[in-house]
Amino acid sequence: MAFTPQQQQAIDHDGHLLIVAGPGSGKTTTSVAKAMRILSDPNRRLIMVTFTKEGADEMRRRLDAAQVKAGGKPFGDERLLIGTFHSIAIKHLFRHVPRRKVLSPVQQGILLQDALFTFLKSAEDQKAAREIFELYMYAIDRTKLEVPEVAMKVIERYMERLKATGQMDLYSIMRDCALRVHEGTIPPMPYTDMLVDEGQDTDDLQRCWIFAHARSGCNVTIVGDDDQSIYEWRQALGYAGMKSFLDTFDAKRIELGDNFRCRQEILFHAVTLVSLNKARLSKTLVARRGKGGAIAAYSTANAEKQAQELAAMVVETPAQHVNAVVLARTNRSLDLLELELRSAGVDYKRVGKSIWENSHIAGYLSFLQALVDNSPVGVLGVLHFNGIGDEMKTSILREMNGSAAQLLDGNVPELEDAPPGEMKQLKSLAKDCAYWRAQLRASNAGTGGSVAEVILEVGDMYAGWLKAERKTGAADLVGICARILSDLRGTLSSRLKLVSTKNRDLSDVRLVLMTMHGSKGLEFETVHILDASASDNDSAVVNYEAERRLMFVAITRAKNRCLVWFSGKPHLTVVESKMAVKLRLSDATKVITDGN
Repeated sequence: MAFTPQQQQAIDHDGHLLIVAGPGSGKTTTSVAKAMRILSDPNRRLIMVTFTKEGADEMRRRLDAAQVKAGGKPFGDERLLIGTFHSIAIKHLFRHVPRRKVLSPVQQGILLQDALFTFLKSAEDQKAAREIFELYMYAIDRTKLEVPEVAMKVIERYMERLKATGQMDLYSIMRDCALRVHEGTIPPMPYTDMLVDEGQDTDDLQRCWIFAHARSGCNVTIVGDDDQSIYEWRQALGYAGMKSFLDTFDAKRIELGDNFRCRQEILFHAVTLVSLNKARLSKTLVARRGKGGAIAAYSTANAEKQAQELAAMVVETPAQHVNAVVLARTNRSLDLLELELRSAGVDYKRVGKSIWENSHIAGYLSFLQALVDNSPVGVLGVLHFNGIGDEMKTSILREMNGSAAQLLDGNVPELEDAPPGEMKQLKSLAKDCAYWRAQLRASNAGTGGSVAEVILEVGDMYAGWLKAERKTGAADLVGICARILSDLRGTLSSRLKLVSTKNRDLSDVRLVLMTMHGSKGLEFETVHILDASASDNDSAVVNYEAERRLMFVAITRAKNRCLVWFSGKPHLTVVESKMAVKLRLSDATKVITDGN
């Protein structure tokens, strides 16, 4: 294929490089071509870092296809390693230190939730402590942080529980790996080149790891766009991180400003908005598809009217909603629309947190997983339901020593000073687990046993615990998920893997509902941005630049049509983008039918 001069320059450049890739600029195609050029030299080895497993899988698929097309065999990991920061850090660290089991993100969440519940009762206090916890875990120098006393108690309890499991979490792996390679106690990965995708999303630890490789002589290419940095809450460095790379290594900067996605009318308003930011790399974005698009904001009476009128518009203009998305800041804003779409019989797919990621469902699934892999964390998640106190929880974890196998097989350790009531409850739980494990073993061996029976019985038990805590809605949800899981086929492991696997393939979906944050990297013919209304506390918003970047990302998902919905007063970003405001539904519908 033909590349633009800027794309070709980026593909051909050796040495440290920052590719400033605007939306729709073909950055993935450019990255694949650059990787193929690097690997055409048999003496070079490339490591590619992405932020999602889906991104890594897609990059591997494209490069394997390109290599086969060129007449070769797909590259092995010794020449081409592709993965997320966490997956690569696991490989890197465990090359040089003894391997240990690693907690999954869900298991980490169970440990943290246990610590939060121990010291904090209100959801608001737990949320604040969670944010401080994340900041602490990702900090390079933790001594510089001011951590409130109660948050430090949460952190210490989490660390205590983690140590008792005998496992490592992803926070510790990334931090240990980054600091060790920075300090020189472990060598960098043995690759001559590195390409980092979505470079604006790197945090301090990830930057530390990248910079250590750059200093060792590895040619580092960072691909990203500071205007699309929307993960501040994950400590993403955005503009500051990209500029730091430029300044530290005197890296060459190449700008991919040609936008092959958005019509000119759409890109103009997006650029008008984000150009107001002061902390950004200057760039020139050009809509190569030219004119022919449509964009406007539409005012409705309230949120209910937004949902009703948008659903009606989808029904009335089916041709314009063959490849369409509705974006919102939060999943809650999509709930009303989902009800209206169901009522109107409109087919759609909602992308985001699924029912299987609900905290109660995650706890249920983790306990089932423990029956398979002996995870202490899966057991920890249900101990409080059995009346097991805080001190005894810690004792049980220590006795497990990284494996809950004995307990799950019915063998309860003798614990000093254990309250008789708690010990009785623990033995009852262990007896049930031993029965379920026997059922699973018999099923796997083909000698009887029922996986479905185990799923349903554990579900009934878990739902009963939740009902006892007056969480009826959560109990009903567990019952629904248990029935779905029991109707599947295969081993318990295969069923758990199936329901936990995310599918981001939207090729056959006409209408998608998702959050603005979740839409990055995607594109649609028609984009609706829901609930872009001013709120009472807008004047208290400190980071207006972050607000502009988020709206910039949302608008630039649109190829031909974009309609922004609000009630009352429009959000500041709507005003600053200078898009026209429509006051009648017929005029708003015309925006959708006008775009090519």
